[in-house]
Amino acid sequence: MIRAAYDVTALGDSLHGGIAQVCYQTLLAADQHPDIAADGFYRANRPAENLKEEVPLRKLGLTTGWRVKPFDIVHGLCHRLPRLRGGRTVYTLHDVWSLYPNKYQSAGFQKKIGPRMRRELIAADCIITDSETTRDNLLNLDLVLPEKVHVSHLGVTMPATEVGIHPDTDITEAIGDRYVLFVGRLEYRKNLPHVIEAVREMPSMHLVLVGEPGFGYDEVKMHLAQMDSDRLHLFDQISDVQMADLYSNAVATLLPSWEEGFGLPILEAMSHGSPVITCDRSASAEVAGQAAVLVDPTDPAASRDAIIRMLDDSEFRSMLIAAGRERAAGFTWVLYFERVVEVYESIL
Repeated sequence: MIRAAYDVTALGDSLHGGIAQVCYQTLLAADQHPDIAADGFYRANRPAENLKEEVPLRKLGLTTGWRVKPFDIVHGLCHRLPRLRGGRTVYTLHDVWSLYPNKYQSAGFQKKIGPRMRRELIAADCIITDSETTRDNLLNLDLVLPEKVHVSHLGVTMPATEVGIHPDTDITEAIGDRYVLFVGRLEYRKNLPHVIEAVREMPSMHLVLVGEPGFGYDEVKMHLAQMDSDRLHLFDQISDVQMADLYSNAVATLLPSWEEGFGLPILEAMSHGSPVITCDRSASAEVAGQAAVLVDPTDPAASRDAIIRMLDDSEFRSMLIAAGRERAAGFTWVLYFERVVEVYESIL
């Protein structure tokens, strides 16, 4: 039996973020695994109202690490290693944006977070990345040896009902039957100007954005102002049923990020039968494979052309939907955690 501790602090921030999903699914899988005795910890200064009762959780205070028995594995899932006594440490790296100067984060945030991340990545016994892309990005920084870094692709929960079986919710009835969907934080890295430009010149097409504001949102707002207000629909947090409805009824899901560490919305869209348009590089291309339309992130006209083709060519759209569902079915949380356990066993 492997006694494992997990930092799942991101669960207290939002249940809709990518890291929060990884925290929840990892802790749930660990709690159900016959060879893992799991404890989840969250930092005491973070909100707890979002934390789910079906996973084992404890508040991590300043003295907690000295009041619990040592663990075999201490696993940081939130870009931070928890201060707990343990034999071996595992660091899940979702992306490298805090480790080098870029336009995706503020200089102040990088100055605060980057040095600690570097120290902990170097100190960790092993590192797990969500994608080959993130592994390559990390190794290009020459911080750690290649044999220390492992990849475990994230998963997606396939819907229990077939696409189109569940009834429409009020959210899609209010929007109409022709809309393009974007899901993700409303920030510079997600390339929202591309999304807006692709849809803006299609008079009958609505645009639905689901996400909370992030870094660079002031610039995003300027681009949003270029879109007809009656065709623009913004949602920050919605229910899982509403999200499934939005995915399954969208003409397409458009996700042209400049860079991604993985890209869970790609798989979520595919699993719900939405054809996907995403960028032709970074982890987006790795996750989407040949089951999406891949476009240059600098070319919104290419996305517009893909949307028009989906409207005009039902066979093409149906092919993308089928390919996407097959692609998404290959990414499961069971496979993800099996790989994580293999990493544990390799260092114990």
